[in-house]
Amino acid sequence: MPVVLDWTRTAGAGEPVPCVICGKPAICRSPSGKPVHKVCAETWTEQRNTNGRQAVE
Repeated sequence: MPVVLDWTRTAGAGEPVPCVICGKPAICRSPSGKPVHKVCAETWTEQRNTNGRQAVE
């Protein structure tokens, strides 16, 4: 089942800077303030859950 993160209350936006996962410009900020595309974060989380690891913010 795909991971869907809800950032509606905790995420932010800013100037375009490189995504910490793919390196392409991102205006989204994770709840912890890191520049990342939501889809990149969801894919990253799903891959870790599939590998039996705990998801990390």
